[in-house]
Amino acid sequence: MIDEKIFATPRKVEDVADCYFYHTMELPGRGVIEGRDWDLRGRVDEYLGNVDFADQRVLEIGPASGFLTFEMEKRGADVISVEVTDEHGWDFVPYPEARLEEVFGPRRIVMQQLKNSYWFSHAALQSKAKLYYGDAYNLPAALGEFDIAVMGAVLLHCRDPLRIIEECGKRAKTLIIVDKFHPDLEGAPVCRLVATAENFTWHTWWHFSTQFFTQFLAVMGFATSEPTTHEQVHRGRAHTLFTIIARRD
Repeated sequence: MIDEKIFATPRKVEDVADCYFYHTMELPGRGVIEGRDWDLRGRVDEYLGNVDFADQRVLEIGPASGFLTFEMEKRGADVISVEVTDEHGWDFVPYPEARLEEVFGPRRIVMQQLKNSYWFSHAALQSKAKLYYGDAYNLPAALGEFDIAVMGAVLLHCRDPLRIIEECGKRAKTLIIVDKFHPDLEGAPVCRLVATAENFTWHTWWHFSTQFFTQFLAVMGFATSEPTTHEQVHRGRAHTLFTIIARRD
C-alpha cells in the first residue's frame, strides 16, 4: 500500500543562484538554464529507449535536477524519484578520511544546491512528480509498485549497482538502464573499478560492459532488448551512452 506521507514536502526555492543545475533545463519564464554537466535536450527518447510513458507509474533513481523526471511526466508518466538524504550525500569511494575531508564540505553544499534545482524546476513546470529522500539500496514497500523503473547514468556512481537493480526489479515490470559505453569492455559480463590511489576519483566506482547488465537481468528473470547506443553531451563534449530495456518474462 502506497504511503503518501513518505514523500518530501516541496521546498520553496526562489533564487536561481541557490541552485546547481546538473542538467540544462528550459523553464517557463526563465528560458534556458545551462546545466553544469549534461545537456540531454533533443535526445531524450533515444536516452530512454523510445519507451511509451503514457499512463505509466515510473520509479526514477537519482533525479538530480529532474530533467528526465519532467520529460517523462510530459510524456504522460506519473513519476516518483528517489534521491539521497542530506545525511548520506553521496556513495563515496572510500579513500582515506584525510583526503575525503576536502570533498565533504563542498559536496554538501553542491548536493543542497542540486536539490534546490529540482524543486526550482518542479515549481516552474508545475510538476506533480513526487520525491522520496532515502536509500536506493533499501526501497520501502510504501513506495508501491511501478510499471517502469529508470536508472539513468547513476549506477556507475554506486558501490553496489546490482543491489539497486534488484530493488527496482522487485517493484517494476520494465527496467531502463542507461550508462556510459566502453567498447573495450564489450564481449564479457564485466565491470571495471575506476578509482586508483592516484586519480582520486571519489565520485565514480565503475565502468560497465552491456553484458554485465544483460546477464544479471536474465538471472533475475528479465528479457532484455538489444542495447542501443546514442550520443549525449556532457560538459560540452559528446559521449556515447548505452540504453538497455528489460521486461519481466
